[in-house]
Amino acid sequence: MANPHKSDARKSHGDKLRELTGKRGEYPPDRASRIALAGTSPSAQGDAAKEPEEHFVGAPARQVSDKGRVKGAK
Repeated sequence: MANPHKSDARKSHGDKLRELTGKRGEYPPDRASRIALAGTSPSAQGDAAKEPEEHFVGAPARQVSDKGRVKGAK
């Protein structure tokens, strides 16, 4: 069920931003949903609808002493 006060919250948030900065801005939940949906096409299906896989780069193990010397770095 949608929040019955969402439109009132959006309006009061915009009014508050306009008073503080002179611009209305964007309601944070609307911005979050826009950002979350930005990477996918509305007509995507199957693997195209999934988020791209995250890749990690293996960094070399190292230790740093309290005097700033690095052990294990080349």
